[in-house]
Amino acid sequence: MSCVFCNIEPELIIYKNDLAFVIKDKYPQSKGHLLIIPFRHFENYFQANADEISAMNDLLFKAKNHINDLYCPSGFNVNINVGKTAGQIVPHSHIHLIPRY
Repeated sequence: MSCVFCNIEPELIIYKNDLAFVIKDKYPQSKGHLLIIPFRHFENYFQANADEISAMNDLLFKAKNHINDLYCPSGFNVNINVGKTAGQIVPHSHIHLIPRY
């Protein structure tokens, strides 16, 4: 499979659990922009099962604390793009955690 998220290099992973992982965004919108990505390949966030949603949510909070500790932003955007018309570029579901300053 040629999916960039399915073939992620292990050293790029900041946090992980059994079902998902966190990496830095390759093209960050702001300093500290992270992605929360399920290991299982599926394009649409609404195809995630309850366990995957829980695993991603757990990592979302860990990633938020990580960003707070490093950069102390004044706010965050949590963004999920579903489909090309919504701005999804990589066809593997993921959550953007974007710190705002």
